[in-house]
Parts: sequence; C-alpha cells; structure tokens
Amino acid sequence: MKLKTLHKTNREKGTALIIAIGMLAVLSILGTVVLTTSTRDMTLSGTFLPQKQAFYTSDRAVEYSMNRDIIVNLNPGTVLNLVGVNAKDVNNNDLPVTHDDVITADAGGVLLSGTVEDLGPRDLPPTMAAIHGTDFGANLYHVKVKSAANNTAGAPQSRVDASIVRLFKMDDDTIFRTTGGG
Repeated sequence: MKLKTLHKTNREKGTALIIAIGMLAVLSILGTVVLTTSTRDMTLSGTFLPQKQAFYTSDRAVEYSMNRDIIVNLNPGTVLNLVGVNAKDVNNNDLPVTHDDVITADAGGVLLSGTVEDLGPRDLPPTMAAIHGTDFGANLYHVKVKSAANNTAGAPQSRVDASIVRLFKMDDDTIFRTTGGG
C-alpha cells in the first residue's frame, strides 16, 4: 500500500513543474511586450524633441518681439529684422547682443528668419470698443518667424505667423496689453 501512495504523490509534483514552466513562459512574453513598447515609445519621444525645440524657438521669438523696448522703437510701416541685428535699449542705443542671440539662449533651436512689422495705429474693433470705450487705441503688429531645431540640413523647422494687438490709453500710454494669435 505504501507504494501506491508514493506513486500518486510523484504525479502531483510533475503537474506543479508544468504549471511553473507555463507561468514562466507567460511572464517572459509579457516582459517582451513591455520592453518592446517602452523602446518604441522612447524612440518616438526622441524623434519628437527636435520638433519641440524648433517650435519653442519660434514661440520665444514671437514673445520677444512684443518686448516694450522693441515696439517703442518701431515706427508705423517699419520692419525690424530679428536675425543678425543688435538689440536696442529704451533710448534706442545698441546693446552688445543681437536679437536672435537673446531669443535662442537656452531655447535649444536656431532662429533662421524673423521680422516684426508695425502696421500702425487703428481704431479698436467694435467689440473691444464697447468694452474699453474711446479712451483706448490699438496698434497692430505682424510677426513672422522661422526656426529650426539646429543648423543641420533636414532638421525639423517651425514657422509662426502672428498678428498682435497692443492696446494703449490715448492720453498717456499707461496701459500695455498684448494679445496674439497665429
């Protein structure tokens, strides 16, 4: 009788081994799927980084172009080039740095071209005039920039074309707000 009992116990141990090997196979397949997915996602995010750098450089150029020191020195109908031109202070004196150096510092991209055009003063649009009254005027600006992730051929590029409205108080220009789109 003891032989039957030992024989039955040995069969159960073999079943546990088959279940353990099956679980190991399932976990190996699951690990392979997770590794493949994470590797693919890392590759995609690495590809997307240069595109983000190009866009952020263009976005910084638009924000920079609405700096008060820049727009105060612009006259209606003039176009300011943002590439290779020295920045100026409030008194219109040259600073030892170019506009594109300021824009691309810490941005990770390169500014290929950029212009700011002062379209001159205009009446407020009717909806804004209803809110702000006749005490305010508007000055329109057109900003056009093109940037790349880096200086190599084929690098991702970004282009932004934005219209900016600057609201100002007619008598003393104390209120300064900009809105943009593009």
